[in-house]
Amino acid sequence: MNNTTINTRFSLTTRIGGWWAQRREGSEAVALRKRCPPATLAAGQIAPAVRIAWVHHAPDEFPGLAVSDSAWLRCSLGLAQFFEACRLQREHGPCALPSKAADSVWHVWLQLDPAGLADWQQRYFGRVVEHCESADLGAPLDDCLARAWVGACRSEGASPLGPQLPLLFALDGLLRLPAGWAYQHKRGALLHRQIDGFGQPCGVAFTHASVAATGLVALGLVSEAELISLRRQQGGDGGGGTGTSVDSGSCSTSSDGGGCSCGSGCGGGT
Repeated sequence: MNNTTINTRFSLTTRIGGWWAQRREGSEAVALRKRCPPATLAAGQIAPAVRIAWVHHAPDEFPGLAVSDSAWLRCSLGLAQFFEACRLQREHGPCALPSKAADSVWHVWLQLDPAGLADWQQRYFGRVVEHCESADLGAPLDDCLARAWVGACRSEGASPLGPQLPLLFALDGLLRLPAGWAYQHKRGALLHRQIDGFGQPCGVAFTHASVAATGLVALGLVSEAELISLRRQQGGDGGGGTGTSVDSGSCSTSSDGGGCSCGSGCGGGT
């Protein structure tokens, strides 16, 4: 076999591989846009200047953040879904943001054009959600995270009892964002691990008791009647336990002794 034949076959294989990758990426983009229509509508109207600024500046604050077309789609949809969750949970209280990737868009936009951000929020979500540090939310962080969870689940027409993660909670894990939060719904509870420098979940899994079925009912985010109905639909108890995992830790401590690792650093809404 001569070099020309080898090069031709290699080129053909590469082209086929690229075609399949583009097709898969296109299918994933379509699926993402279908998950939360209000978020898709809003994210599609973000000014191009915001994306340009995000590409240039977001990796400085969030090292390891991908800035590809697919990453922008996920991050912009994630931020829009958070604001939709805040809208849906407005009567219950503030929400905590569980994704640093989504927060990367928020930070850049606040620096670039805060007035434009406020106008966009008002137009698509009926209110302006102020960016707050987690300590300034005025409510327990775990409760704020539970509100974000229920709002995000409802925005996708998914069950708050899990196990499906809404995009907002899956985002950092999908992007393998170093220092981000990798969530999973397991044994009726929401848990997260810190993502390491290689993009992999590591260390102790921290539980969020407020997101267990009993916690959601106690917060008034899910009614007893809805809980019974959801459990029947799921053909079981639907995650009614305490949400304690054998490898879980408290969100008041870090697995490495380096401070808090509560799965959210900021949020918004009142």
